[in-house]
Amino acid sequence: MKRFSKLLSLSLILFVTLLFSCKKDSNDSPGTTGKNVKFTITVNGVSGADDYASFVIVGADLKNTKTLWKVNGVTKNNETSVSLGEDDFTGSTKTYVVESVTPLDVVGTSIQCLNFNGPYTISYKAEVNGKVITNDQNVTVDVNKDYTHRYDY
Repeated sequence: MKRFSKLLSLSLILFVTLLFSCKKDSNDSPGTTGKNVKFTITVNGVSGADDYASFVIVGADLKNTKTLWKVNGVTKNNETSVSLGEDDFTGSTKTYVVESVTPLDVVGTSIQCLNFNGPYTISYKAEVNGKVITNDQNVTVDVNKDYTHRYDY
């Protein structure tokens, strides 16, 4: 019994030593989690009265940061989401670049583009850590073809 006790103690010491001597991976260190994302959205020919275009981008990080986005280079203070609608594309600005200002752990987009009259075109590109993940260019939205997607990055 005494021998079993010593063996159990040695096993426990060995286990604890191995547990605490394991080197933590550099990817697990604080501040390196998450991903940087960039979205480029272009809409041409949309009519605010006859068409529907909606792009919603939402993000979060483990630190619960409240300022997450830049839109066309302008930081959006205290905003965890960006919403662009058809009215945003009827003026002189047809392209919006939405970028994370901090690495994000969760990113989701919801897109719905519908047409009730004349056709219009959209382009949607999503990049994660500099790599293009989604790249739909010059997609025509007309009465017979919508563009509706939900992405998680």
